Amino acid sequence: MYPFAKAQEALGLYRDFAVVIPDEVNTLAVLMNSAEGEPLAAVVLAHNGSIEAGEKIFRPLRGFGPPVADLVAPMPYRQLQTLFDEAFARGRRYYFKSNFVRSISDEAIATLIEQFEKAPSKLSIVYFQQLGNAVGRLGPGETAFSHRDALCELGCDAVWLDPAEDTLNISWARQVAKAMRPFTSGSDYVNHIGLESEEGRDRIKAAFGANYDRLVSLKNRYDPTNLFRHNQNIKPTV
Repeated sequence: MYPFAKAQEALGLYRDFAVVIPDEVNTLAVLMNSAEGEPLAAVVLAHNGSIEAGEKIFRPLRGFGPPVADLVAPMPYRQLQTLFDEAFARGRRYYFKSNFVRSISDEAIATLIEQFEKAPSKLSIVYFQQLGNAVGRLGPGETAFSHRDALCELGCDAVWLDPAEDTLNISWARQVAKAMRPFTSGSDYVNHIGLESEEGRDRIKAAFGANYDRLVSLKNRYDPTNLFRHNQNIKPTV
């Protein structure tokens, strides 16, 4: 974790780091608030391999700062999967927006920092989640997920407690997505799309990219009555 005053530098370092790391590493760069409500820039690191190799790979990030806190340590994979459980506790209010980016410019970083500072809730976060590596070595038509050229998922997770503040926090998340859209590929992550009545059919199509028409063909064949529809739905045309 790094002081928020160094967020621009920290995210710039993360960008440069994310394009050179091996397949054994995955990363997440986050703008968040501490338990005391202080804004921070954090980089979450995961390495599947020897401790010695991981320490060598992570040296550039761990040496920057100095960090406010360095919590990198060996841990079981099951423990790694629980790192964000507390941040997304049951009973809180949530609204997510996301998109994909092929590169991260200094302007994109500055815009994200500016938008994060406007968050009405101290529980909300914005982040870059690394893709690339093995993800990018498949062709866009080999699976339903077509965005194989993306470097990261850009996410905005609005998190709050009071139902009376729904409109305020949802509006903030939508504003973040609007401000960041010029830096993105224009394609959403399907798990972070809301209802079609709110988001529109175009956002669902964008989530599947060039594969959308092929998926409609499969829907026509296997689910022509649209039985499986309680999701970001691909509607049949028959």
